[in-house]
Amino acid sequence: MAHKLEKINELIKQELNQILLREEEFGEGVLATILDVDTTEDQKEATITFSVWPDDKGNEVLKKLNAHIWHLQQGINKRLQIHPVPKMRFVINTDEAESQKIEELIQKIKEE
Repeated sequence: MAHKLEKINELIKQELNQILLREEEFGEGVLATILDVDTTEDQKEATITFSVWPDDKGNEVLKKLNAHIWHLQQGINKRLQIHPVPKMRFVINTDEAESQKIEELIQKIKEE
């Protein structure tokens, strides 16, 4: 079962990245990328972790993804031959933003 979930996660990740690249607009200079998909064992839900560049646009992109979730879900339903297709929930990856803040604090301390 774990191998099947890994395949499903990878398929959803690839397809969502293609949809975001081709069909979604987040504004000039804003890039959103799907980093990880974690589907529950019953395949009813999937948590989709994404990153945004620049970091300060993360909440704006999250709102847009949630507003278009029906369209994104339908795109996945059409492209993938899996049943059931999991209900999607988006989460922003904050690891990079957090590490950047820590680096800035360290640099500030060094300068003082």
